Amino acid sequence: MKVLGSIYRATKLKDMDSAALVFAIMHEIDADRAARTQLGNALELATAAHLSQKRFGRAAYPVDPYIVHPLRNVLRLIRLGCTDTDVLAATALHDTVEDQQREIVSILDESRLSDESDQQAALDLITEHFNAETSRLVAAVTNPPKDAQLSKAEKNAAYAAHVADVIKDTKVFLVKFADFVDNAGSVKYLENEAKRTKLAAKYAPVVAVFASAFDANRDYLGLPRNGLTAIDARLTALSESLTH
Repeated sequence: MKVLGSIYRATKLKDMDSAALVFAIMHEIDADRAARTQLGNALELATAAHLSQKRFGRAAYPVDPYIVHPLRNVLRLIRLGCTDTDVLAATALHDTVEDQQREIVSILDESRLSDESDQQAALDLITEHFNAETSRLVAAVTNPPKDAQLSKAEKNAAYAAHVADVIKDTKVFLVKFADFVDNAGSVKYLENEAKRTKLAAKYAPVVAVFASAFDANRDYLGLPRNGLTAIDARLTALSESLTH
């Protein structure tokens, strides 16, 4: 009988559905250095919060359950050698406060739902059910509201500036890098040429932002040498794919 963990380990992220991603994460997590219960709770909460959402992706998989995105991000970081539970939990939850804040509040404490923005209530509940550090990281990678008056070029510049600011923090860098790689790396697979061109224009300048932050902080990311090498290679590949 084959060792099941080896099957997941040999499978590319893009070829796994949500179930395979969860099992792969649980096989790969270093139980001696990461808190499996905390991460498992974060994965389950993210799954419940994103349950109603779909994600448009590659031509071969045009529509996926949204949860495959944060799950891929978590497994990507684990494969890079990340064992920081707060980073991994925040990666699982990274889009919940931005996109599904009411779902988070409804799940964790429905009595706190209000007619106003529920972002702060969602962050407070993440603090209570996980810890302040996980909540801080989720808040850091939650994009600020977009100014509808800005041009597309101005919105792209504001996005790049926001990324440059938040990834100065090494833990935030890891969460945001995993998210960026998944988003930007899927651009080349999109069938819609107009959307492909639009997103390439948004993401291409941000590769250099990540490369600069990576050069400044690679020794403080807490990753093994092969993980650092993999980040370097991924940024190089993204630069090429987004500009050609």
